[in-house]
Amino acid sequence: MFGYDLGIDLGTSSVAISVVGKGVVLDEPSYVAYDTESEKVLYCGKRAYFLQGREPNGISVIQPILGGAVCDYSLAQQMLRHFISKVLKKSMFRPRVAASVPSSSTDVEKRILISVLISAGARSVCLIEEPLCAAFGAGVDPSDPTGVFAIDIGAGTTDMAVVSQGSMSQCETVKIAGNDFDEAIVKFLRDEHNLLTGPRMAEEIKKNIGSAVYRAADVVTYAKGSDVQTGLPKTVEISGNDICDCLKPLLNKIVDEIKNMFERTSPQLVADITNGNLILTGGTAQLYGIDTLISKALDLPVAIPSNPNLAVSKGCEIALKKLRILDQYGYTFKTKEEVRTR
Repeated sequence: MFGYDLGIDLGTSSVAISVVGKGVVLDEPSYVAYDTESEKVLYCGKRAYFLQGREPNGISVIQPILGGAVCDYSLAQQMLRHFISKVLKKSMFRPRVAASVPSSSTDVEKRILISVLISAGARSVCLIEEPLCAAFGAGVDPSDPTGVFAIDIGAGTTDMAVVSQGSMSQCETVKIAGNDFDEAIVKFLRDEHNLLTGPRMAEEIKKNIGSAVYRAADVVTYAKGSDVQTGLPKTVEISGNDICDCLKPLLNKIVDEIKNMFERTSPQLVADITNGNLILTGGTAQLYGIDTLISKALDLPVAIPSNPNLAVSKGCEIALKKLRILDQYGYTFKTKEEVRTR
């Protein structure tokens, strides 16, 4: 695999890796199961994800990267080394990596992330903001001077930006996203139905019947867990419109931030955006009716690309191909010496 460059979407809930010329080749949950005594990593990815909430004694499951920031250096490094090795097989050559970060990441957070990636096997690393990658992955040409509004709603953060000519005119990161929706569902079930559930059940309910707008024909599912008072097994019926009411306060905050972004954007770029579509990507973009909600609030058409959860990783791959354009805006590869990695 000599000469292969990797584009990596370092999401809170998943890591997607694309190879230049091959597209997305890996999409795994960004979870790690490790021995709490020896701190040895036992599983990464899907197996660790399904083990969460079911851990035997002595084993813990965590997400070592939250909201684009490293919260456990060693575990993040081991997880990324596992994923990169899975893609590169037994290649002797260390790849260049273009990786996504939230637009609000600090210099310290970026240096740590670069350090982790280089320790995990990268030769050099270029960090690119998530909404910029999302726009590229959704089909926006980095050399196009026309303004585009891109919103990436992931698990840890909602990143939005006005993109023009391969750069961002305005950007904003909102600390509300898919994981917050799961927590809201857990709280709703506890408060309204005296039911204790785990994050996996809440996520399943969100994916199956969750919605951002009311459905004309409501849908139902069953939530399982334990009774708050007795601790015994309990099952309750939940409707999609109930979940819509539960998520509405969080969705309204995201919409308000989108409106605030427009207020800060120049009239010419607003005109460009009005002539096209607002682009919505990220795993949470698959929530039923979220494009309708945003479209009605802004009176603009909203476009969701196919596989919106993979748009950022695809955008990193495109950025690697178009790096000559991005280089004029300061997007360069950093090496081990430049970030003083461990």
